[in-house]
Amino acid sequence: MPASGTRRGRATAALLAAVLLLPAACGRSGPGPTPPGPPATGDQRYGAAPARDPQVTYQPDVVFVGGGGGSVRGLSDDALTWRIDPAASGADQLARGRVMFLTGRAVGRVLDVRRDGDDLAVTLGPVDITEVIRDGTFAGDRPVSLDSPTRYDAGTPFWAEYDAESGAGGGGRMMPVVARRRAAGFAVTPVCCADGVGARFSYDGGGIRVAGTVTLLMKSPSARFHLEIRGGAVRRAELRIAGMAGLRIEIAGATDAGRNINKRIPIPLDFSVPVGEILGVPFSVTANQLVGVQTAFSSRDGNIKAAGEWSLGGDLGFGYADGAFGVTKPWNLTVRNSITDSIYGPSVGVSGIIVHYQAAFRVGLGILGFTSGLYATVTATAGLTVGSALGAPIELCRSTQLGLWLDYGVGYRIPAGLVKVINAFLDLVNAGPIEEKAGIGRVDNVFNKLDVQPDVRICRG
Repeated sequence: MPASGTRRGRATAALLAAVLLLPAACGRSGPGPTPPGPPATGDQRYGAAPARDPQVTYQPDVVFVGGGGGSVRGLSDDALTWRIDPAASGADQLARGRVMFLTGRAVGRVLDVRRDGDDLAVTLGPVDITEVIRDGTFAGDRPVSLDSPTRYDAGTPFWAEYDAESGAGGGGRMMPVVARRRAAGFAVTPVCCADGVGARFSYDGGGIRVAGTVTLLMKSPSARFHLEIRGGAVRRAELRIAGMAGLRIEIAGATDAGRNINKRIPIPLDFSVPVGEILGVPFSVTANQLVGVQTAFSSRDGNIKAAGEWSLGGDLGFGYADGAFGVTKPWNLTVRNSITDSIYGPSVGVSGIIVHYQAAFRVGLGILGFTSGLYATVTATAGLTVGSALGAPIELCRSTQLGLWLDYGVGYRIPAGLVKVINAFLDLVNAGPIEEKAGIGRVDNVFNKLDVQPDVRICRG
């Protein structure tokens, strides 16, 4: 990223540190994404029960627990521990290392199981879908509309916020963030899916104020998929998320104390659409998000504000066959409103901010970001800087570094920092650890561009 002098170079170095962020919304005129769908209620919260089908072979350590959602007595706020009826069929077969399959959401590797009063408390970790299913071919008969998903709130999980500077799980401070409520200085409102998937956020604490929105714009989104598993290995897979339309970013940040933040926030909420039982397996299409923000203010009066939008056409997805991936790239990006032209922030020093947004679409089994199955994840990172007002008589330098990545495959992926946080907690309660990833996948950097205004030597160097 370009710099104006030594001080700008130092701020740029800090700004380029990779950070995961949370979607946000500044005030913006015009319509935004539609409100989220209704919250899940009753048995709907816990998902549909599986049914045996002769065309599907399960792995030998899968334990089917009977009763579906009716056997669930509660779910912990961190979405790791299910409280179930110990008298449910199959419950007495649960043990560490086995796989519980109670519903399409209550499925995973058993990390711990114990009696707790009248309940059986079962702590689950993510499990690769090929560790559940050994043989089977699954395909949706028609595209699944994502216009009206059901919202599943996790509650107040301990893993929903951690300081990136401290190192996740390495003694870093962890505090809960509740969607659409205020906690730890953050207020968050995620939205999905008819007009887009994204989130509004604000932060106010320690002399720092940040507000913004990041939205992956969509029009009539839908999902189509095909999955063939033979002998516990994926033979063929295909996922298409149709309706990609664009990307919108709005962000504003300021400090009156010369301080900076580096926050990572997985949003503890799923938007989910049930596919229905395919050969007895209750698949769902889910969307969940992760947001992060990092500031790089080099003066006590630092501030920066910007807004931009890009068009983005085509489908998001991939195909896999014969051990090789092919990908549908919706990355024909064209600028609608230049974010670099909009950057504003007069202050004594250089001001910078990074917004990192991740939207993951999954078709499979499980809950929140622990769902396993077919997945396609879009990650957008925008690093913005504005030079010191003291240099304005010569040139006021502004720059944007925009990157887009696509992560896709079959299995599951959890951010490494988040895994460390969760495993630190699981170790305290003597439960087994979870793995960062499983299955097959690939990551492609599909767009990376630096835009400098004005395009002159003092701003480029």
